[in-house]
Amino acid sequence: MTKLEAWISKFLFSEDNSEKGLRNPQKVYDLLNIQPRGKIILISGTNGKGTTGEILTQLGLQKGLKVGTFSSPHLIRINERIKINGESISDDLFLNTLETVRKAKGDIPLNFFQYLALTKMKIFNEENIDLWIIEIGIGGRLDPTNILKADLSIITNVQLDHEEILGKGIENIAKEKAGIIKENQNFVFGHSYVPNSLKKEIRIKNASSSILKKDFEIKKNKKNILYFDKKNQFKLDDKKNIGSSSIAVAIRSFISLGIMISENQIQKAMDSFSIKGRCEVISENPFILIDVCHNLGALEKLKKELLKSIEGKKTAAIFATSKNSYDLISPLKGMIDCWYFPRCKEKRLLNPEQFLTSVDNDSLGSCGESLEITYKKIKNKSEYDAIIIYGSFYLIGEFLESNLV
Repeated sequence: MTKLEAWISKFLFSEDNSEKGLRNPQKVYDLLNIQPRGKIILISGTNGKGTTGEILTQLGLQKGLKVGTFSSPHLIRINERIKINGESISDDLFLNTLETVRKAKGDIPLNFFQYLALTKMKIFNEENIDLWIIEIGIGGRLDPTNILKADLSIITNVQLDHEEILGKGIENIAKEKAGIIKENQNFVFGHSYVPNSLKKEIRIKNASSSILKKDFEIKKNKKNILYFDKKNQFKLDDKKNIGSSSIAVAIRSFISLGIMISENQIQKAMDSFSIKGRCEVISENPFILIDVCHNLGALEKLKKELLKSIEGKKTAAIFATSKNSYDLISPLKGMIDCWYFPRCKEKRLLNPEQFLTSVDNDSLGSCGESLEITYKKIKNKSEYDAIIIYGSFYLIGEFLESNLV
């Protein structure tokens, strides 16, 4: 265990509590004397936050800006959550700043996410970051990062997810996410359908809004992507099959902030794009794809990718999740020849035995074995042309950390 891991185990988890709201983070924020000097972007949404954040990061780097990116969750190491110019921060910087936050907060209770958010803010402040790209966790209104006075707020989309926390239905979910919209500031929405609760918040905050397919648009064919709005048009090569709405939102966000960006700079940013675990092909022979697909919106994207990639291939799937298994298995049943449900190290994942009712016995490979044994069993059979590993961040993180490929 590293010094950083030991500190986190001792303080972050031992002090973790259910304290919600922005009151305590705001108190500690003021005690830390954080005074951002750069532009701040908050990103919420059901899907596409990480992709949008990574494109924004690369656009910022193309402009010669010093970029700080905050995302969650991580795949292997917690340092991945806080990056400067695309690189994870060092253990020493992380540890020293965590300790600074601990001393400043005194007896003020903070939960895990509040602690991390304040640590990130302190680091970005001390490092004189020009562009703060902040991914919101679940929801938005009560997320600790929402104490920041953002220059631009983004909601990538609103879909059904985390209803037990955000409330039932699209309108309740949208209302929580809309809590990040700031008064008289810029707002970008990456979907054409705007829920009524979101429209209301835009009006109340008098936000300068940009809505996909109304104020800006993106079209895609086999070779190119075309972005356009009333004043701009960019023709781009889509070499990495990045989500087109994420590209559109990122470009529109820069324009909304008044940051001039050229077609050449956008293309270079897209060419530099790299994000782990999002429909990522890590081997061509056999075809191996990993995806942190943990809700129905992400599953649709995975399904489209598989329709293009595994036609005619005998395919095995390794799956683990903390959510309803049938919803994330059933749509792919016609594409998968054999299912494997490992018992991962992370205890918060569902017991793999719960997945057994989702598949037929004839299409079940194994259940309850370790991830390493499960993967080696598939490889040793040498009968599969494609292997899909998908579901939880924890599954993909353990797979990558195990260096099985």
